[in-house]
Amino acid sequence: MRRNAKATWMGMTLALGLSLGGCDSGNGSDVTDPGVPDAVDVADTVADVPADLPGDVPEEVRPDVPADVPADVPGDVPADVPADVPPPDAGPAEPSCFNGLCAADPMNAPSPLAFGPFPVGVRRYVFTDPNNPNPDGSPRVLKTEVWYPAVEASRGQPGYAYDIKADSTDAVREKYKDVDLGIYDTIAVWEAGVRVGERPWPLVLFSHGAFGIRYQTVFFTVVLASHGYVVMSADHQGNTLYEILMAGWDPATLVDSALRRPNDLLFLMDEMGRKVKDPADPFYARVDADNVASTGHSFGGLTSYVIAGDPRVKALVPMAPEASMVDALAPNWYAPTMHELSMPTVMMGGEMDHTLDYTTSQWNPWGEQLPPKWFLTVHRGGHYTFTDICRMNLAGVKDLWSDAGDAMEDGCDPVNNWSYVEAQKAINQYAISFLNRFMRGSEGSAQYMTVEAGAPYGDEITFTAVPE
Repeated sequence: MRRNAKATWMGMTLALGLSLGGCDSGNGSDVTDPGVPDAVDVADTVADVPADLPGDVPEEVRPDVPADVPADVPGDVPADVPADVPPPDAGPAEPSCFNGLCAADPMNAPSPLAFGPFPVGVRRYVFTDPNNPNPDGSPRVLKTEVWYPAVEASRGQPGYAYDIKADSTDAVREKYKDVDLGIYDTIAVWEAGVRVGERPWPLVLFSHGAFGIRYQTVFFTVVLASHGYVVMSADHQGNTLYEILMAGWDPATLVDSALRRPNDLLFLMDEMGRKVKDPADPFYARVDADNVASTGHSFGGLTSYVIAGDPRVKALVPMAPEASMVDALAPNWYAPTMHELSMPTVMMGGEMDHTLDYTTSQWNPWGEQLPPKWFLTVHRGGHYTFTDICRMNLAGVKDLWSDAGDAMEDGCDPVNNWSYVEAQKAINQYAISFLNRFMRGSEGSAQYMTVEAGAPYGDEITFTAVPE
């Protein structure tokens, strides 16, 4: 299913260059769809992981056999394994209910507005993918966050905070040494034990926007993990927040990134597939790597569509995506075009988006898609309503980073935009209930996927359902 990024097509490249290079509706920026990283080698990437993080940050390489697995343990399960061999056993499951709130399943439909019944852990990996090389030929490096249901013993422990400056590169820290970039607090416990569920957890892939960052949407990814999902999100090398903080918006890199991002997500699925088969791995037998949902923001929303042809992917949650470019890319990853796609999808968009055009990038492409499908319109939502970039110190950095001013008017405007904090409640409600229904088999969660269920938000949203 993976494609060689060098296999470009003239028409597609031109289309991407014109669309993604000028998709800001006139303001020239797509911030949290935020930069343009220079080529980074493995050693440099590992060095950029903050030295004061608790625990060791593992580096995982992608050979046929995981680096930390004994040589006599196969990296892949042979095709001729007898059908009667029982699946791996991770041990006894911990409870799926807490204080009367039970995880979504055929018998339970928890409120998607509430934090789920599971404590959340977070781990970080630095993967390398030599089969999806960067333009200079160096192996692709994927600094990856994984949020997951954690063991009961971690409940109530201090959560990990994302310090943007500490997580960034030496160059960013030097440029912004006198400026506070901001901190994203979470309740995810660093390197907590991975919980054993009553069944393996569904896997969700999150793809950040152009010049975004892997932790740009923790309001969603962390809460989602508390409902019984393992969520993986990688920095798409060469297209992250840290590049735009240094060099500003550079559309010249977008075509190259578009051709590598889908392989990044397919690689992450493969990696989790390896981890769940390795008895020494903390995720051993705990994740269903064949039951995957793909989600992402803006450029990442486009990426989530492009891998829809992979049989492991079962549902899509594109947020403010550049969906008008799906048809140009999808067939090259054996994925359906918009008018062919019938995978369960809930798309979201803001009518006050100044980075992409709500009508041409989201509403019209969604209209071409086949059912079952749903659409959440946030009337006073901007492009960054669907991210945590509004929690950055945008006013404090705009003198050093001119693109910050665009974000302040594109979802983070306290006067003209709906409060992003309130908007994110609606986003979580519809996204989590959708995933609970289609990934965890909770038909009862359909009650939260209705127009009536959005009544508390008044005129701020419109929810459109085309289930069949």
